[in-house]
Parts: sequence; structure tokens; C-alpha cells
Amino acid sequence: MQCNFEASDEVIKWPSVEERRNISGRIRKAHSFVNCVGLIDGTFFPLAFAPMVNGEDYYTRKGDYAIKGLVICDDSARITWVEMGWPGSVHDNRVWVTREIYLDTDKYFDQKEYLLQDSAFSASAVMIPAFKKGHNINLSEERRFFNNKIAKVRIKSKHCIGLLKARFQHL
Repeated sequence: MQCNFEASDEVIKWPSVEERRNISGRIRKAHSFVNCVGLIDGTFFPLAFAPMVNGEDYYTRKGDYAIKGLVICDDSARITWVEMGWPGSVHDNRVWVTREIYLDTDKYFDQKEYLLQDSAFSASAVMIPAFKKGHNINLSEERRFFNNKIAKVRIKSKHCIGLLKARFQHL
């Protein structure tokens, strides 16, 4: 079976300026986050066994072998960007900071546009993460409120990945 990768540009594509404006408007209206144009999350795509070359690199913190994937979606669970193929042991943030979308943000984001994500990512001009919980340290009430608020919109990225894996169950 031959794959037509050219078709992927029609299915998964970074939103235009107008599409980003529509996404941010919907997110602002539903969740009060101004200028948010997407949600990012990492996931694992399990492997049946360790790869023969550098298999240990694919061993995940969850105790199995997998390939790492990063997915950006909008508030409608529509995938707008994807990165696949990294070993399962690689941290989400490491994958992110090596990609063109991070290195050349002006090409993808207008001023003040950003993504929401969990605390696994580092904050940047285009990333707003949830606050990290420290060992034996409770978050302030304001930070807990923010994390709760961000979780209510970020759940859509979990739904998106769930839909992807449900549709393509071999993933």
C-alpha cells in the first residue's frame, strides 16, 4: 500500500490568520482565554516490542515501548499540527523546542497568539503552561484556579488524541 503524503497538507494544516482569529474568538467566548489559537499535548503510540536499534530509547516512563507524538488542535478537536517519530523516552518539551513552529514563531503566530498546554512544557512567548506542583508544596489558590481554568479548555486536546486513537486503533 502506498501513502499519499501530499494529501496531508489538505487535512492537517496550520490555520490561516482568519481561522486563528475564529479559534481564538471561540476560546475567548467559552473559556475567557484571549488570543489562544490552539492546545498542545504529547502522546505515546505503543510499539509491540523494542526496536532492534536503540530500543532502550523507546522505553517510556510508563514501562513499555512507544513512539512519541505531539499534537496541536483547535477547540473543535481539529488537528492543526503534528509531530511524530521521536523515541518514547524523549520529553514533550524537548520535541517542541526543536521544531520549526517553535524556532520560527513569527511564521506561525501573530503577536500575542499562544497555545495552552500542561505543565510538561516550558513557558514561552507562544506557550502558556499550567503551573507545576512542587514536592510537598501546595499551589496558591490563584494558581489552582488558573490550572482548573486551563484544564477545562485543554481537555479538548485529550479528546482529540482519543478520537485519533479510536479511529486508527492500531495506534
